[in-house]
Amino acid sequence: MEEKPRQFELPRVAVVITCHNYRAYVEEAIRSVLAQTYRNWDCVIVDDASTDGSADHVRELLQTIGDPRLRLLVRPQNGGQLAAFRDGFAPGDAPFVAFLDADDIWLPNFLLAHLSAHLNASQPASLSSSDVFLVDGNRTLLAGTYVMLRKPRSKPESTGATVPAGRQPGEIADELAYRSDHPVTYFGPGAYGWMWAPTSSMVFRRGALEPVLSFPFRVTTGTDYFAATCAHLAAGSLILSESLGLYRLHGGNSSAGAVYAGGHVQQSPGYRTHEATMGADVLDYVLANAERLRAINGKDFVPGFLAQHVRRFGALAADPRLMPFLDRKDRWRRWRKRLAQTVRRVFGPG
Repeated sequence: MEEKPRQFELPRVAVVITCHNYRAYVEEAIRSVLAQTYRNWDCVIVDDASTDGSADHVRELLQTIGDPRLRLLVRPQNGGQLAAFRDGFAPGDAPFVAFLDADDIWLPNFLLAHLSAHLNASQPASLSSSDVFLVDGNRTLLAGTYVMLRKPRSKPESTGATVPAGRQPGEIADELAYRSDHPVTYFGPGAYGWMWAPTSSMVFRRGALEPVLSFPFRVTTGTDYFAATCAHLAAGSLILSESLGLYRLHGGNSSAGAVYAGGHVQQSPGYRTHEATMGADVLDYVLANAERLRAINGKDFVPGFLAQHVRRFGALAADPRLMPFLDRKDRWRRWRKRLAQTVRRVFGPG
C-alpha cells in the first residue's frame, strides 16, 4: 500500500534537563526522555556545577547510550535554575521547549500528549501543563494529582474553556495520533494566578518563552513561577488533566521541603521568603513589556493584570510606576492613601 504524502513536517521539541547534585536521579530522567513515543526531539542535560559527580555520571551514561540527540553541557559555576534554563534554551531553534528537572520522570506519552494538545484545532496557547503523580525518593506513589493544577474538579472553572478532542492532526500524521479520556482546558491570558503543575509538567512555545528568559530577573530559583506566569500573558495556557509524569518529593526540592500531608504541596520556608521578590520580578517584566502585551491583548489588559497582581502582592502597591495604569478614581484613592500614611508618620496616629 502506497504511503500518502505528508502535508507538513512534525515540530521538533527541545528538551532541557537541569541537574544540580541529582546524581541519584538523573539517569531515570534521561531514560524517560529516551522512552518517549514522540520521537522528534533533541535533549541537552545542563549540569549546574554539581559537586556529587553528576556530570561524570551523565557523560559515561551518554557514551553508553550513544544517541546523538543527547548531549551534556557543564556549567563552570553554579548559577541556579534560571541560568541552567537559559543555557539549555539558548542554542536551539525548536518551536517547542520542555524542561525536565533531573529528579523527575516523564511517562512515555508526555511529549505526544502535549504536542497533540498544542496542535488542537480550537485554541493555540503559549504553554501547556499536565497533571503529575506525586512520588517519594523511591518512586512510591503518594498522590494521583497535583492539587494546584487548575483542571476540572468538583465544579467547573468559570474562566476556562474545554478544548474538544480532535483527530485531524493524527489523521494527517500518524505520529500525532493521540486520544485521551482526560479533558484539556484552555485559559486565556486574562486568567490570573498559579494554574500549572511544576516545571517538569510544562511544554512552552519558544516564541512565548524567548522574551521571558531574556529578561533580567533577580531571582535564580522558582523559575517555573515567572516562566509560566509571564509566557502565559502572550497567548494563555492549556491544562491537561492527565497525569503524564512523576513529580518527586524527596526532601531536597528547592521549593517543596515538607513531608507530603495531602492537598497542596507545602512550600519550603526558603522558597516562601523570596515569593515577594518573584512577584516584583513579574511586575518588572509586565511593565517593561506593557506596549507589547497591550498590542496583543487590548488596552485594558495590563491594568487588569496589575490590579490582580497588586492584590496578590500587596507591598507592590506603593510602586509609583503603577500610576499611569490606574484610572482617575484609583489614582485619587492611591494619592489619598499615601497622603494619610505620610501624615501618620509625621504627626503620629493621633
